[in-house]
Amino acid sequence: MGLKAAKKAAKKGAKKGSKHAIEKHAAKKHAEKHPGKKAAKKTAPTQEKHGSESREHAADASLELTRAFHHLQRASALISLLEQDSGGDLRHLLEYGIELYRTACRVEASGGKDVVRCALGLLRASEHLAMAGLYAARVEHRVSIEAPPSHQVERHIEKLSGRMAELDEPQREQARRLLAMAHELVRRADANRKSDPHLAYELTMAADGLCTALEEGL
Repeated sequence: MGLKAAKKAAKKGAKKGSKHAIEKHAAKKHAEKHPGKKAAKKTAPTQEKHGSESREHAADASLELTRAFHHLQRASALISLLEQDSGGDLRHLLEYGIELYRTACRVEASGGKDVVRCALGLLRASEHLAMAGLYAARVEHRVSIEAPPSHQVERHIEKLSGRMAELDEPQREQARRLLAMAHELVRRADANRKSDPHLAYELTMAADGLCTALEEGL
């Protein structure tokens, strides 16, 4: 009886082992037949992450392009108040900003954020510089009131000076000229900080716009 039972157990074990081997082989064959499923599980989160980043990038660029458009319109309106034979540098700055804006409109959808930010910086500078011109021309119409504290403008000038000091020397003549203009605007803003804080603010923000464009590789 013992020998018979041993044979029966061995036979049963062999069947079980054979069944396990068949199932293992089938699973391996299935995996070889569908190798993309496992890889898809690994790559799907990465693709989703890159897709999300791309959509965020496009949304940011679109928002900045909208802001650039509004600065363009306001700068144009302000410059239209100037005499035809005045504001040559300002008009040139606006024209350059408009040229970059048109370029940005063409590349915005493909992620040309640097161009968008350059356009935004120049057009913002144009608007604030035009506003500064109006403030400077209002001498006979100024209201005699106590000026508010100028600490905010002072802090902005300090931060802006630090950013400009970190800029590399531009290679292009146009960029070098705009960097020199930014330094001059900061100097004038600091000189008017206490006597005319509104003028100082506009000059500072104009220099900030130029600095932003230069930081983006203008």
